[in-house]
Parts: sequence; C-alpha cells; structure tokens
Amino acid sequence: MGDSWGEAPNVKGDIFQAIDGERQSKSREALSDRDDEWKTAEGYKPWGFDEDEEHGEIDGIGGGDETETEKVKAEQLRQLKKEEQELLSTLKGPNRAFGDLISASGVTEEMIDSLILLKDLRGVQGLPSLREIEDMKLAKDDAPSARFEMERKKQEEVAKARVRQVDEKGRAYGTGRRKCSSARVWIEPGEGKFIVNDKQFDIYFPIIDHRADLLRPFTSTKTLGLFDVNCTVKGGGTSGQVGAIRLGISRALQNFEPGLRENLRSAGFLTRDPRAVERKKPGKAKARKSFQWVKR
Repeated sequence: MGDSWGEAPNVKGDIFQAIDGERQSKSREALSDRDDEWKTAEGYKPWGFDEDEEHGEIDGIGGGDETETEKVKAEQLRQLKKEEQELLSTLKGPNRAFGDLISASGVTEEMIDSLILLKDLRGVQGLPSLREIEDMKLAKDDAPSARFEMERKKQEEVAKARVRQVDEKGRAYGTGRRKCSSARVWIEPGEGKFIVNDKQFDIYFPIIDHRADLLRPFTSTKTLGLFDVNCTVKGGGTSGQVGAIRLGISRALQNFEPGLRENLRSAGFLTRDPRAVERKKPGKAKARKSFQWVKR
C-alpha cells in the first residue's frame, strides 16, 4: 500500500507531461506549415518590435515629428525673411517715395549733388549761401498778395477818414428806426444817466428786459456808466421804441469813438432790423390766418 500511494503522483505527472509534449509538437508543426504556406523571397525575416526600436521609430512615433516641426519652422523663417525684404524695398529707395515729385519738378540727381556741395561753400563772391536762398524763398512765400495789400490800405484810409463827430457841446448824435418807431439820441461823457422823453429810462421802460436791451451797446464796448444818454422817441410800440433807441445809441457811440465800430458791427448793433408787421391780405382774417371753413 505504501508503494502504490507513493508511485501515484509520478504516474499522474507523466500523463500531463505527455499531453503537453503532444500539444507543443502540434503547435510547432502548425507554425512550420504556416511558414511554408506564406513563404516569400530569400532573406525573409518576421517583423518584431526590436527592429523598429533599433531605428528609433514605431508607427511614426519618434524622429518623424521632429522632422516635420523643423520643416514648419524653416518655412516660417523663409516667409519672415521674404516679408522683411519687401518692407525694406518699400521704405528704402528714394525713387519710390519721391521719384514722382522729383521727376515732375525737373530736378535731377546732378542738381541735388551740386546743391549738397554748395551747402559747404563759404565766402564765394556772387554766390549766396543756401540759407540765404531758403530765407529769400520763405520771405517770398510769406509776403502778402497785391490784392491783400490793396484791401488793407483801403481799410486804413477808410479808418482815417472816420473822425470823431461831436457838436459844440461835445455830444455825439445818432438816429435809429425800428418798425414804426424813430429815435434821436445824444450821448456825452458823464456818469451814466439815461433820459427818455424827459423821463428816467427805468420809469419809461418798467420791464427789465427792455432796459437790459438798451444797455447792450455799452456792455459790448465796455463803456457802461461812462456816458450820459438823452433821447427822444416816438411812434410804434414798446419793442419798436427799444430797438430804435438801441440803434441810435450804437451809431452815436461810433460817431463819438470810431475805434468802437468793429465791436459794435461784429455784435450786430449797427444793423437796422428790417422786420415789420406783415400786411393783411384780402380774403383772410389776418396776414395769413384764414376764416373758418363752412360747408354750406
């Protein structure tokens, strides 16, 4: 019994070893048959990872990407150099920037070279320096035209012709009209008194806007409070009388001091207001108003 139990494992191991040996022999026979079936030219060697690892590339992994990156960088560098050359050619040559102007003016390169040489010459008799030539040209360009000189002289003569116009009492006189109103104004140096038809102007014109309108010629010329005003006005309404007196004051100031004309004229105080009431038309209730339409 002891021998049978001791020998049993060895018998079982021999059986499995025999089965494994048969399987390995069958697999070797199958591989040999497959190699015979797909047999190629001489020197055929089965593919393996070891060969590609030796060369450093496995399915495009390794040196291939580095080569493509270098190509892209080289192409970008070539494009940058090309753009740089184009930019330099645009900015560099004077023929492109100033060639048309030089050709149109008739100046040649020899003339430009001679001018450059003349710039350094000093003390040559009969030859002005380049700076003097430039100054002469600038003075000629800055010189006013003949028409401008004529206009300036004409204005000066007109200004000289305007002299102070005052009477024996030292008063300047001016007249003004507005709508149906007419005013006669006298001004003289004083303390700023204002009389309208023998009344104080604040009594004659109780509305403050009317009084402010009367004083605008003085505020525009900065002469407020330096003149006494005495005026007579007739015709029209309040606004018409105010406009007539203001025009008379402006003209009287101009006659007393001709230098104030420009300020008064620029402010529009010397211009007569031509506006008036529009006349009534036949067939209408007023100047433009129509009657109410009635069907029957």
